[in-house]
Amino acid sequence: MYALTPPTRMQRARPWLWYTVLLSLGSLTIFGTVAADPSGSVVADNDDTSLFIWWLGHGAQVLADVLGFGSGQAGGLLYTDSMNALGEGVNGAWNTSLAGIALLLAPLTWAAGPIISYNLLVLATPVLVSLATAVLYRRFLDRLPAFIAAGGVGFSSYVIAQLGGHPNLAFAVTPPLTAWAILALLGLGRTNDAKTDDRRIWRIGIVFGLVLGFQFYVSTEVLAGTFLAALCLLVVLALFARRALTSRSWAALGLGSVIAGLIAAICAVPLLITMAGPNAPDGAIRPHGVWNTDLLDPILPAAPAWLSTGVSPLPRIMDIDPAELGAYVGVPALLVALVILIGLSLRSRYRRILRVSAATGMLVFALALGSPILLGGRVLTETGPFALVEAVPVLNNILPMRLVLHSTIALFAILGVGLEWSLKHRDLVRARVLIGLLALAAVSVVPGPQIAREVTVPDFYSDAIAEVVPSGAVVKTFPRPLAWAEPHADEAMVWQSVSGFRYRETGGYFIGSSPDSSVIYTAPEDSLDELLHASVFDGDPIPDPQSAEAAEAIADLRTSGVDYIVLAPEAPLLPGGQRAYAQFLDEAVGQPEYADQGVRVYRL
Repeated sequence: MYALTPPTRMQRARPWLWYTVLLSLGSLTIFGTVAADPSGSVVADNDDTSLFIWWLGHGAQVLADVLGFGSGQAGGLLYTDSMNALGEGVNGAWNTSLAGIALLLAPLTWAAGPIISYNLLVLATPVLVSLATAVLYRRFLDRLPAFIAAGGVGFSSYVIAQLGGHPNLAFAVTPPLTAWAILALLGLGRTNDAKTDDRRIWRIGIVFGLVLGFQFYVSTEVLAGTFLAALCLLVVLALFARRALTSRSWAALGLGSVIAGLIAAICAVPLLITMAGPNAPDGAIRPHGVWNTDLLDPILPAAPAWLSTGVSPLPRIMDIDPAELGAYVGVPALLVALVILIGLSLRSRYRRILRVSAATGMLVFALALGSPILLGGRVLTETGPFALVEAVPVLNNILPMRLVLHSTIALFAILGVGLEWSLKHRDLVRARVLIGLLALAAVSVVPGPQIAREVTVPDFYSDAIAEVVPSGAVVKTFPRPLAWAEPHADEAMVWQSVSGFRYRETGGYFIGSSPDSSVIYTAPEDSLDELLHASVFDGDPIPDPQSAEAAEAIADLRTSGVDYIVLAPEAPLLPGGQRAYAQFLDEAVGQPEYADQGVRVYRL
């Protein structure tokens, strides 16, 4: 009799490689419009995309400066005055700076530009989230159902919706890997880890610590949400898996967690030090009670589900960016999950994983409802469990809507169990019926193709700027970046990034503070902004460029150190009409030093 030859490393990797190829094709299908024009378009109803394109370019420029071939103007990785140059700069530790990803994508950014880097991140995120979730699901599922269920998470409403402007929140590889590490350290799952030795504990702890440390430099909010979900999982494990857990299991989890925590804390030291530095917000970043999941959100299609009209039918306390509406999973998926729980959680070998997944998912979803709890847009109860989180410093900056990621992971774990049972018993009528129901659930939640929109970048910023604006100059741009949740509101940030951060920008969209406000979202207006915007936004004509007020505003800019005003007269969202700003600046400052390639440059 011949002994079975263990599979080689390549044989073990081959299914994962094919899975990655299929996931990539799925991502290209969903984001085909942006893949067709990756250097000139993005997928988003907001303009947070400009913010992330800026930070991806900034991280690449900082690394180029360190390596000796940059402009030397980008500043530090986590603190910079490249924007808000007349104020205190920007504290990247309090902003969604994507520093970790920016450094990884730096070679692509150098070669192809920050817009392409951003779009590659969008295309890669569903693939990476699916792969990370598949690692978790393989602890208790066969390969095929684990892969299919994990793909449901990677292409879930949460991930695809957040990719409409919030790649830092969509890049959710840490949550499933955290659950995997907890199960692995406890010795739970179908793999034989019950005899976990010290060497394996250290290996898991070190790798897990590096994952957490990297997450600090992607999104601290996802990290904080993962912490809450992990607490929910541990409580549930203590209740439903206590017979399988020994004191040694808990000791292994404790040791591994300490190792991981220490490594993550060491990685996070630069960020934590920067958080205590200048221009940090002094209060809750967002008001509470607004970004709450409605009890009907999971069953009423909203963007990006293909069944949706693109707009949530539910009334909100205030208008919410469609990128936040990612709780939809559909009635079929919820009903099938209930059938699976009723049919398999009593006597089958899946009982433990089903109970743990269901209880953890419901606990996290209860937090995702926020406080107050809403039903159809109306207050059902004034206080929800999330009120406890809002009372904790730092954690009070979590938006409850974003916790649906973790309940989505739990839901698809249940669906994966049902799929595995059905495939193993496909000769049974009820198994074939369950497969049909699972297919219906998949169809109802699948996202539709996402439509790209153009990013407007004057040719000047990739061509003639080096001949006109000296490196390190301070520039005021019109239109200035505005903290508006609509397309093109902050594209001046993209222009600066495309230029390779040749200049410092007086404006900017960021989270910070000022002497007048504990939390701000954009650079404070200077005297010229106040003069122009007060008129334009009130419907009044542009002020007289020869007036004393105009002369004083221009003089203030000179005194504060502004070297140039750059106007993009045909840019979207420029207030006051296409020629109004150009005529004002021509008379108030003088004829532009340069007027071509979509801009007018005025030297101060």
